[in-house]
Amino acid sequence: MVKISVKGMLLLAAYAVIVVLIVGGSMIHRKQETNIPKPIPYAAPPEPMEPAALAALEAFFEAPDLPAKAALVRDAARVRPMIEDFHGTRGHPFHTLGRVSPGKPTAFGEKPMVMFEVEPFNGPRYYVAVVWDGLRFAVDWESLTAYGTMDWIEFLETKPATPQTMRVFLREGEGAATLPGLTEVATFFLVEHRDSPQPLMVAADDLAEKLHALAANRRTPVTLEIVWKTAESGGAVIPWIETIIAEGWSQ
Repeated sequence: MVKISVKGMLLLAAYAVIVVLIVGGSMIHRKQETNIPKPIPYAAPPEPMEPAALAALEAFFEAPDLPAKAALVRDAARVRPMIEDFHGTRGHPFHTLGRVSPGKPTAFGEKPMVMFEVEPFNGPRYYVAVVWDGLRFAVDWESLTAYGTMDWIEFLETKPATPQTMRVFLREGEGAATLPGLTEVATFFLVEHRDSPQPLMVAADDLAEKLHALAANRRTPVTLEIVWKTAESGGAVIPWIETIIAEGWSQ
């Protein structure tokens, strides 16, 4: 019978603990490696881009229902609730495609895209961006509809005190002024929406410098959060720009 001293037993126990820690550590390491997210593959768009972008645009217009159309838009997971609100809850009909102009290749930030001008069966022409997302061309639905959290005409009529997200054109206005009944000195800008020919004069304070840079000598599309404020003296209700959400009509 082999006798093991107390010292030997302690050495064996320490060795066993070291083995367990090494094996367990390697298992944890391997498990962590399996959970590392794989990079999203990216491919360059086809050349020329226009035929593939036009096919994606036509597929969007030909899609039979909301789920089918939602699958063909850029950033579908984020945009689909907007589509459901606009077409489902608020009942706006889907856009139609009568004729489309030749596409103009350009870029959406760093992403290649093709810009088309669409002429519907009825109504004014409008521009649609079809963006390459690394795997396919997809319709930029936000710019297609100039989507807002409230319809523009309702926004003008009800003057909501809750901030609303609006996709508008921004232009320079009349400069700084003190508003009757308000302590702030505001800078005024003009915003225009596709649903109304009449521009709206809006006020801004802390954002004025950045808004000036965006609108300097041009009419630029922006996504803004706008709220109506009532003058402290009970005077006029005035629209204020609270947030610049995106420099463009898409986030």
